[in-house]
Amino acid sequence: MLLCIDIGNTNITLGCYAEKTPRFVSRMYSLRQKCADEYASSLDDILHLHGVAPNEIDGAIISSVVPELTDSLTQAVETVCHVTPLTVGAHCCGNFQTDALPVSQVGADLIVDSVAAAKKYELPCIIADLGTATKLIYIDKDGKFDGCIIAPGMKISLDALTQGAALLPSISFTIPQTVLGTDTVACMQSGSVFGTAAMLDGLTDRIFDELSIESASLIATGGYSRAVLPCCRRTFTYDEHLLLDGLQMIYETAQKN
Repeated sequence: MLLCIDIGNTNITLGCYAEKTPRFVSRMYSLRQKCADEYASSLDDILHLHGVAPNEIDGAIISSVVPELTDSLTQAVETVCHVTPLTVGAHCCGNFQTDALPVSQVGADLIVDSVAAAKKYELPCIIADLGTATKLIYIDKDGKFDGCIIAPGMKISLDALTQGAALLPSISFTIPQTVLGTDTVACMQSGSVFGTAAMLDGLTDRIFDELSIESASLIATGGYSRAVLPCCRRTFTYDEHLLLDGLQMIYETAQKN
């Protein structure tokens, strides 16, 4: 089985693939202060929780946007599963293509999302990845990464708001009943949820105008997508495991080469 690990700024997502099908998906917090042995213990617990013996893992791959955690998770996988994981980057990027900039300057998450979307969906396509950052990635009709938009994610924006305004509380990302709120929580929920939805719609419109295209597949992934997509005027296809699927594809390509 293949162990796919995505190290994000907020969460580490793990997916265990048997052939091309995920057997389980699990998450743990990205904690920079944890050492490799602590991550090894957490990984061992997660595998056993889902009924997977460490010796069943015969391959692993990691994508990371947190460099200081990459080595810790690599060591954890080696300790528990006795395999050395591949790390996504310029020398391990599957069928990723771009003329926009050097591959070494493209984030691992953007590479993996792009590889998965180019194989799974009709092109061209726009990928909205709503995690710690909100990203929109454009893949052209030839499957090439043609650029990206990066904005503060919903939680980062909300945290900045509540820390900077003494009277504003922390809230959950629940869809409010109306755009115009009548109490503080509803007002903030509208700004966060409807505001992000309007941003996705508006930026998609601007991409269409800038590239003079009339249509594209619209894909959404990332932890906050479920709260936002029902409020978008454009229709996005939700793909929860897009990044993990991309890791599986990149690993498969690497094994063939």
